[in-house]
Amino acid sequence: MRSALLALSAAALLGCATPAIPNAQAPVAVATASPQTLRARCAEGDGPSCTELGTRIERGDLVDRETAASFYEKGCDHGSAVACNNLGWLFHNGKGVPVDLRRAAHFYDIGCDLRDGRACTNMGNLYEHGLGVLADTFQAAQYYIYACKLGFAVGCRNEGLIRETNYGRIGEDSASARDVYERGCNLGDTGSCVNLGNLLRQGRGGPVDFNRAREFFTRACQRGDLLGCNNLGFLYDKGLGVAQDMCKAVAAYERACKGELPLGCTNLGHAYEKGACLPKDTRRALALHTRACDQDEPLGCNNFAVYLERGEEMPQDVSRALELYRFACDKKEPLACHNLARIYEQGDLFPAPQDLGLAAKYHRIACDRAHGKSCAALARMHHESLGGLRPDPAWERDLRARACQQGYLEACSLTGTTLPENPTPP
Repeated sequence: MRSALLALSAAALLGCATPAIPNAQAPVAVATASPQTLRARCAEGDGPSCTELGTRIERGDLVDRETAASFYEKGCDHGSAVACNNLGWLFHNGKGVPVDLRRAAHFYDIGCDLRDGRACTNMGNLYEHGLGVLADTFQAAQYYIYACKLGFAVGCRNEGLIRETNYGRIGEDSASARDVYERGCNLGDTGSCVNLGNLLRQGRGGPVDFNRAREFFTRACQRGDLLGCNNLGFLYDKGLGVAQDMCKAVAAYERACKGELPLGCTNLGHAYEKGACLPKDTRRALALHTRACDQDEPLGCNNFAVYLERGEEMPQDVSRALELYRFACDKKEPLACHNLARIYEQGDLFPAPQDLGLAAKYHRIACDRAHGKSCAALARMHHESLGGLRPDPAWERDLRARACQQGYLEACSLTGTTLPENPTPP
């Protein structure tokens, strides 16, 4: 019940896209020039030289009577897209100038017109959150799409999020999101690699492909992405697309937890519970789950709730457990939704009487988020006309096939049939 599950990148979890970094690398001839040379070139209208002066002042590498903002503004006036983006970033964040989101939008927009992918991405971020401009997710999507076309990797990730969720009202299209994430990953954005791996693992936008999911999680982890390491550990934990290997899973979870990723810590806690490649230690496991939940990690809260529900290592508190399950389910943790469904289906815990309608609702949510056991349970409830559901042989077969694809092996032998599945203990 406390098995480790995947999560989207932070941007996806928050339902928002990622702003671009402020600075681009300067051309070598500019980056190595002396301040005197740069000032002379800037005075002659050379935008990159003005930009480099602003960058050095912003970094603290150069002290000048003029500010970084003044040099960026000169650079922007002389056609440097990077300067326009960097000046927008200063106004966006109040770095050396007062926060002025309208001016930030003005300079980002100029930079984007000059084909700077960072500026386009940052402009999209302002539209997404209604900062300095009227909130408009469709307009945000257009900026992200353009940024990706310009070859800016974070723009591709944000475009993928928009396509995956239909957040920008451009039509939910996980298949296109796969393509966009792959472009972002190939351009060096590890978040794109992780998000693509998630779609491949969940079978969204195309068939389940654990081997390719492993490839992209590995690429992300090798580049230092802690979520990529965690998700790679999950594949080894469950033997999805690889031979099950808890020692490799533990190594990946430990790396993620040491990097302060709460999800990695709660998954490491699960390994302590099982005593898999680690000494069994439920107190250590509970401490890791609690630590993750204290940081609002949904899976950590789900795992902490299990201890509360059972009264294990602490007094039983079903009300608090239900509260945490609901919190985690609302944060898109499928295991928490499955646990709510299980509790309402069994109806033997106060204060949660049996409610098969709620059980069907939460099984459906969990199934839609790639929880195989809930897909199988939903098929069984259809077959047995429980929770207001009706028998539907074709839909039941599809649900069992999805359960099998997601690693719930009990459903695999029933795929292609309409026989009811015997429920297994939680």
